[in-house]
Amino acid sequence: MRRWIWIVLVALSLGLTVFGLMRPRGEQGLSVNVVRAERGEFVREVRATGTVEARLYTLTFPRPGRVAEVRVKEGQAVQAGQVLAVLETVGEQSQLRSAREALRALQTRVSAQEADFRSNSTRLQNQLAEARRNLSLAQRLLGIGSAAQNEVNQLTRQVADLQAQLTSLSQTRASTQRELQAQIEARQTEIAALERTISQSSLRAPVAGVVSSVGFLVGVETTAPSGSGTSLSTPSIRLVEAGSLRVQARLSEADIPWVRPGQPVRIELDSAPNQPLQGKVDRLGVQAEVAGTGGSAVLPLFIRFLDPQAENIARPGLTATARITTLRLPDVIKIPLETLVEEKGQNFAWVVDETTRTAQKQPITLKARNLTQAAVEGIPEKSILVSLPPEALKEGGKVSYRLPQPGGQQ
Repeated sequence: MRRWIWIVLVALSLGLTVFGLMRPRGEQGLSVNVVRAERGEFVREVRATGTVEARLYTLTFPRPGRVAEVRVKEGQAVQAGQVLAVLETVGEQSQLRSAREALRALQTRVSAQEADFRSNSTRLQNQLAEARRNLSLAQRLLGIGSAAQNEVNQLTRQVADLQAQLTSLSQTRASTQRELQAQIEARQTEIAALERTISQSSLRAPVAGVVSSVGFLVGVETTAPSGSGTSLSTPSIRLVEAGSLRVQARLSEADIPWVRPGQPVRIELDSAPNQPLQGKVDRLGVQAEVAGTGGSAVLPLFIRFLDPQAENIARPGLTATARITTLRLPDVIKIPLETLVEEKGQNFAWVVDETTRTAQKQPITLKARNLTQAAVEGIPEKSILVSLPPEALKEGGKVSYRLPQPGGQQ
């Protein structure tokens, strides 16, 4: 009995196997990877690397002296004309007071001398006028015999003497004036020099900006810069001009046609990768240069910061990556580049019919592309596209695929 049971089971198993082998199967199709076309904003970027730079002022005192005050510290914002540091001027101030007092004394002497001259000159002129009248009268009386010759001679000598006194008075006045004027000019020159020295004792900001370094110490002597400029050993205050921060980047020659002044830029500092800053293309350089030994050329590119916080984050000399937006399309169909097929100057995409699970080669219009996507026209939104189409894929051929999960990488 048991033997017959085993015979039946074996026969049933063989029958089922033969049925499975002989049963008609549906066509499975060529296995492919697919993605969906999506609608949204398309952005094309150009990348360039460079360094932060700015207009930097190195400020020193134009004369030597001992530092009396340092009124700023590193990182402090200052306004144009603001006093940054001061030299001691006690000696110069004392000399200036003395020189001004001496000048006032000389000016007083000039006024007194001029008053004496006018008084004496008026007195002598009156006496001379009287003597001339007397002489004229005596000469008339001498003509009619009513006056003696001696009287006429005496009056003549008196007139001559008064004239000589007036001449001497004028000469003395001129000589004194020249002497006093020379002393006044000397004092004025001294005062001007002292005032200039005192004015040079205040170091002022030529522009608004941020102090980047302070090299002065209170009570320490400082030297004046040499004729060839500020040396490394000369103490100074360094000032970064407000609004002058920019990035000078190196733009590959292949990217030059896409970049224009005014385009928005995302600036990522290597020192602050999580604090991107906004900027814009300021200008392109006028002359390219060869980069390295590869022979490719790069063009200087100047990028202006737009973020106010750039003054607190960016520093001259820091390295940065600039992402320049050269094209922005707000509402287009986007497909991954691996779905784009180019043949004989035409662009296509393999579109899968979800109902029949067949692939058709669909002509499309390429509007733009970036490193990962293409903006196209000619296919509907949400179309299923074959990614990296295999050579075995045929027009109207069956395909087997699994759609990516929502939110997955396209």
